[in-house]
Amino acid sequence: MRAGAVMGAMCALLAGGALAETAAAAEKTEGEKVEEKLVRQLPALPVWSMTDSERVKKGEIVAGQDFFGKQENIQPRTLPEIVESVLPEPVEEEPEREENVREIPPEILSAYFEAIPIDAEGAPIFLSDPQELLAQQERQDRESFLKYHSGESKIDMFVYLFDERQELPEEITIEAVYDDLYARRGPTALIFYHLGKPDRAQFFLGNAIRAVVSEDEQNRALRAAVQEAFEKSDMAYQLDNFLVELSIRLYWIERELTGAGKPKPSRGGRDVLEARVADRPHGLIGRALLFVAMMTGVGLLGWLGYYCTERRVRYLFPEVDTGALMGAPHAAGVGAVISFSSAQLPPSQQRDHVPDYLHKM
Repeated sequence: MRAGAVMGAMCALLAGGALAETAAAAEKTEGEKVEEKLVRQLPALPVWSMTDSERVKKGEIVAGQDFFGKQENIQPRTLPEIVESVLPEPVEEEPEREENVREIPPEILSAYFEAIPIDAEGAPIFLSDPQELLAQQERQDRESFLKYHSGESKIDMFVYLFDERQELPEEITIEAVYDDLYARRGPTALIFYHLGKPDRAQFFLGNAIRAVVSEDEQNRALRAAVQEAFEKSDMAYQLDNFLVELSIRLYWIERELTGAGKPKPSRGGRDVLEARVADRPHGLIGRALLFVAMMTGVGLLGWLGYYCTERRVRYLFPEVDTGALMGAPHAAGVGAVISFSSAQLPPSQQRDHVPDYLHKM
């Protein structure tokens, strides 16, 4: 009975394998049919004859020469005819004026250049700012510096302030303003300064000074003042640096004017050292030392106020209510204090002994 069952199972397996092979053969047959159908749709490949082979060997036929078609079938591209045309002559356009240039009203110009401005006491005002480009306090500070310079130097500085985008009319030049207003004064330096644009500044000295000081030295003084002004970003501070540097340069120009009519004796050794010490700008050095002393005093006062305030500060910590530790109403009553007041005795000998309740218990 068992043998019959085994034989039946084997027959079933063989029958399954035969069916699988039959299905595979059927699929292969279908694939071959599709492939043959595609092949029939393709054009026939060219067949080389014996004559063509000989011609290839001799070089009469180049393989692939006609791959893109014969050259005689390609029509050359016709280019359009170039028609010469006469271009119009270029018209010279006048340079357009920048839109951001600001005109100065006539009434403001008259306020600038009608006369040398004076204060209520009749003293000249060295800083002309009819447009109030600077704040009142800033204008007063710069005017104070120019008055200080006038007291220390024989060359007065008169400064005219303009906006960075303003342009003066062509007939108003710094030379013309000097000839109209300052030619009859003593040694004078006239300055046109544009706030925010130190590189647009103009600098003019009188005829007596220009006869002694070379033009190169005047230009160096102006360039040094402009370079010093660009060390700051704020417009008012730029004007400060400009005026201070130009004031120092005018001091050395004044020294040249003083020694222009004097014979220059030969100097050597100690005489050269004494001359260099005598040539130092004492007024400027004293002003710098005074400024440093004032800043030091202000710093000390600020530190002293901070120190006194910190000493008077009192810190209050809130009382925190805590529960009993492990349910006990109070501590065990046992403690010790260790003092290290003496560096020669060991800590054990410096201990304050208290009754040992636990030992007694």
